[in-house]
Amino acid sequence: MPPPPAANLFKNGDFEEGPYIIPNTTWGVLVPPQIEDDHSPLPGWMVESLKAVRYIDAEHFAVPRGRRAVELLAGKESAIAQVVRTVPGRRYALTFAVGDAGNACAGSLMVEAFAGGQTVKVAYESKGKGGWKRAMLRFEAAKPRTRVVFWSSNYVTRSDDLSSLCGPVVDDVALVSIRNPKRA
Repeated sequence: MPPPPAANLFKNGDFEEGPYIIPNTTWGVLVPPQIEDDHSPLPGWMVESLKAVRYIDAEHFAVPRGRRAVELLAGKESAIAQVVRTVPGRRYALTFAVGDAGNACAGSLMVEAFAGGQTVKVAYESKGKGGWKRAMLRFEAAKPRTRVVFWSSNYVTRSDDLSSLCGPVVDDVALVSIRNPKRA
């Protein structure tokens, strides 16, 4: 019998819990940065940046998995983070989806993820019509708590109006402990 799947260490890694989205609205919900609101409406997540992020739904946007996701709108000024409990010396795999919201956000999108002193840059060439790809970052925890951060590297505007900020979508975030290879 195979071992059970590893548990996701993130709270709300699929972003299914979040602020109420008013029915029949097509713009999502702007989630303010932590400097404006001490209590994030995204359980488990902090908006650690100067600008807001957009909480989007599958009814009006392209969402990689489930019904909800987060769009990083303003380059490095738009970041989300979560602190998770880890075991120093243990190895972990951070997996997530990067894509576009299908809202005419065309161009070179890039998400940077940081965890345990490691980083990965995930490029996504968007046509603005939806789509996504998977990414992974492996790291070894150095402390009992590890901060995981996602931000957008590029500033992008929608191709249909050239003035509205848009950016990559992040969804389906998971952090699992992985076995250390036997050391000789």
